[in-house]
Amino acid sequence: MNSNTFSRILLFVGLLGLIGLLGFSQVETTQAATSQSSHQHTAVIATGALNVRSGPGIAFTRTAVVYQGTTVALLGRNVNATWVKIQMADGHQGWVNVAYTFPSTAVINLPVVDAPTQPLATAVVNTGTLNVRAGPSVAFSVVTVSEQGHVVHLLGRNADSSWAKVRVFTGQEGWVNASLITPNVPISSLPIVSAPSIPEVTPTAVVNTGALNVRSGPGVAFSVVTVSRQGHAVHLLGRNADSSWARVRVFTGQEGWVNASLITPNVPISSLPVVAAPSPPGVTPTAVVTTGALNVRSGPGVGYSVVAWVQQGQTLTLLGRNANNSWVQVRTPASQTGWVNASLVRANVAISSLPVVGTAPPAATAVVATGALNVRYGPGVAYGAFTVVYQGTTVTLLGRNQSATWVKIQLPNGNQGWVNATLVQASVPIVNLPIVG
Repeated sequence: MNSNTFSRILLFVGLLGLIGLLGFSQVETTQAATSQSSHQHTAVIATGALNVRSGPGIAFTRTAVVYQGTTVALLGRNVNATWVKIQMADGHQGWVNVAYTFPSTAVINLPVVDAPTQPLATAVVNTGTLNVRAGPSVAFSVVTVSEQGHVVHLLGRNADSSWAKVRVFTGQEGWVNASLITPNVPISSLPIVSAPSIPEVTPTAVVNTGALNVRSGPGVAFSVVTVSRQGHAVHLLGRNADSSWARVRVFTGQEGWVNASLITPNVPISSLPVVAAPSPPGVTPTAVVTTGALNVRSGPGVGYSVVAWVQQGQTLTLLGRNANNSWVQVRTPASQTGWVNASLVRANVAISSLPVVGTAPPAATAVVATGALNVRYGPGVAYGAFTVVYQGTTVTLLGRNQSATWVKIQLPNGNQGWVNATLVQASVPIVNLPIVG
């Protein structure tokens, strides 16, 4: 073999080696690019243990768990970018909530990938017999029942998720108390659906005793006007002040009063309006004083003057009341007439049964607020003093001067004069008094 031939062989072998090296490098580059492409987007798990699910939602089954700090590959997302599809190091794929990850890229930039259809929302009845109602409240009528262990389809919920709209196996739809079912999805994840308005309830009651006396007034002292039997329904019209008796209408249309403990109402008796009731026949309306010493005033309010006072335990005759039942007109054991606070006496009849008695507005008064106060002939110290009134004395206010610094008063003995306005405590603003000469 001559030297030229040998040189050509060496050149050929060198070229083959170079081609091999270039090919291997190209394969390596391609593999690296492929590997980099498949793991271009990653995320680090940001919670202790994160459920990997078969679809993008907590209604899907859990297929694996991935732990905090683990890096996973991101394969795609759902439409609203709240869940991402991942691939774990062992090749397992599934869906995780994006809120519990630290992604290497904005999730919205990931491709939307196909996801399983949301599983049908259902629930299992967890009580013996479950009422299915026409609306989301016990005020609605029962349309059907479902038994313990039955599966119902979940259609929606009310605003606070306390009731769910369902379809039972017969196809009938209605509402159930959400606490009495075990759902496969959170009730709060269901859509809020419109519901009928709560029907207006007509107050009624069922007689729960053998024979119930219906009386002419709220008490056993009243005569019996009719009798209602056990199981009969009566319409509720009102109540007395302490809800111990209810006014009713029986099926014949007759009205009267019954003992509230002997009926089972569909609304609280206390929710009924207080209605006027007659006084017991032959009973004089009276009240016993329940406080240590009670002021009897000239009118129904603390702005009226005190005309007398009575002691605890004394009995007063009731003559009438004001419009809102807060004050009662009374006659004292000494035959004085006046008004007392109704909350400070215990009456033998309903206060609302007394007649409403009108009164004049209270006179403007003042109490002397200094040891001894000069009463003068005019509004100023230049006028002479003709008498003195002492601290605690109540006087009637007749008017004021232009600057409201002096007030004209009437003394308990009828005499009139002027006093310094700063030395009395008035029941009305001084400026509200008329200017008098």
